[in-house]
Amino acid sequence: MQNTKTRLAQSPNLARTFAKYSLPLMFLAMFSLAPKVNASDVATETVASQQEATQRINAIQRDLTSIRQQTMQSNPELVEQAKAFEQAYQKKADEIGYDPNTFIEKAQEIQVKVRDEATSEEERSALIKEFADAKKAMAMQRESILSDEELMGMQEKLQKDTFVAMKKNNADTETLIKELNTLIETLQ
Repeated sequence: MQNTKTRLAQSPNLARTFAKYSLPLMFLAMFSLAPKVNASDVATETVASQQEATQRINAIQRDLTSIRQQTMQSNPELVEQAKAFEQAYQKKADEIGYDPNTFIEKAQEIQVKVRDEATSEEERSALIKEFADAKKAMAMQRESILSDEELMGMQEKLQKDTFVAMKKNNADTETLIKELNTLIETLQ
């Protein structure tokens, strides 16, 4: 834990970028990997198996994150490449007004207002429509980023270069990734 805090303190922008990119994946994983509980013994066994797989996935992700951070520390050229990507990403996001933090804050405000008993049904409907519109705009902005070939090329090259460096830094990298992919497939 201390090691992670130290690494995050050393590269806060990289940590924020990683968190920003991994947040949608984390939400997807939470919903797709969440076990469904049934009363039968078979379902209980399945839930236990899913929980075990989920725990292993989490352990592998921690290991890969650690390997990635060690790799970044020992490869300053990768850090520079990541910074260049982050700057290009931020420039594109600014150009199109993409700001996930503002969207999250707005969504939380709307949620509080919708749950408030003092809010009328008409106001609730308007708030829900406002949220749907903001969500749609956010999706369009995200699509605009994903359709930027230069930016996606930079991201792909960074991922490929990072993966190659991680394999050089730690021989277990490829095995861990294969195991992770297998576990994720079994849970789908």
